[in-house]
Amino acid sequence: MKQLIKKILGRCSAPTSGNLPNVNISTLLDTKDFELKFLAPQVAYGNVNTFELFVINSLVKQSASKTIFEFGTFNGRTTLNLAANSGPEARVYTLDMPSSQLQSAQFKIEQIERLYVEKPVSGELFQKQTEATKITQLYGDSAKFDYSPFFGQIDFVFVDASHAYDYVMNDSQIALKLLRDGQGIILWHDYGRPQWWPGVIRALDELQKISKPFKNLVHVEGTSLACLIKQ
Repeated sequence: MKQLIKKILGRCSAPTSGNLPNVNISTLLDTKDFELKFLAPQVAYGNVNTFELFVINSLVKQSASKTIFEFGTFNGRTTLNLAANSGPEARVYTLDMPSSQLQSAQFKIEQIERLYVEKPVSGELFQKQTEATKITQLYGDSAKFDYSPFFGQIDFVFVDASHAYDYVMNDSQIALKLLRDGQGIILWHDYGRPQWWPGVIRALDELQKISKPFKNLVHVEGTSLACLIKQ
């Protein structure tokens, strides 16, 4: 697997901005091989790319996470793969802001992000899939949502909702509270892309520098993913 990762990395371009330490995904994975599922392979604008999906699927599979929480459903491509690569008894909770709440959002929503909110349906890619039985669709503003039923209950968190600084800071702090006994994996999407999402860079660099719980936050080489593993 490490040879395959090295080959793929040679074809990937890493983000050019951000101060998080870089790590190779092979350092985060076991040496043994494991079987992964890749569903909805076509990449739409706003989705993680193919290698990023490999990283997400691998970490979910290896960690055997039983409960997963996703900030930002969009078309449900990542949601579907989270469900497909988790165990048969796992639950995936995915939170999306409905268009009806855009005008009352707690923080300013970036103009470019409105297209991800103003859509006919959340999670269209998992709606008719068998994996949908493992997925619970939640709706709300991530800065106002009541997370109390989920605090201390989640093994794996994927943060990919609004990329505005205030939202990334809010969602990151909530993600930490969601982890079961303070342990688990948190992944963020779109780190290191200053031309598109400077708020993500600013928030995560700041958290890693000044907040002790985030001191081990790293950037996964060849991706726009940031990762925090709490053990």
